[in-house]
Amino acid sequence: MPEYADQIAALVHYVQNEFPDHDVWDTRDGDRSAHTVSVGISPGGVLLLTASFEFLSDYDPGQVTRLLNTWKAADVLREAGPTKRLLVTRDGCSVTNR
Repeated sequence: MPEYADQIAALVHYVQNEFPDHDVWDTRDGDRSAHTVSVGISPGGVLLLTASFEFLSDYDPGQVTRLLNTWKAADVLREAGPTKRLLVTRDGCSVTNR
């Protein structure tokens, strides 16, 4: 499976910029063919943004950032809260159960 290090870096950077005072970490999510960025929130919750490898392979890093901004992914992630997951695919963003 090809790696998308630059696209993943753009994804993580976007989340870090949107949540500057929070712990942010990322992991490969092989079960979902995706990459997940987690945001620690108080008290003890975690927000999850999961980007499909399909999305990451379709766009260069600049496009990844532009699309996340266009789709207001950070706002959707905040609204989804710690009990849901924001899934990002080539078709856009959707909130799913964990």
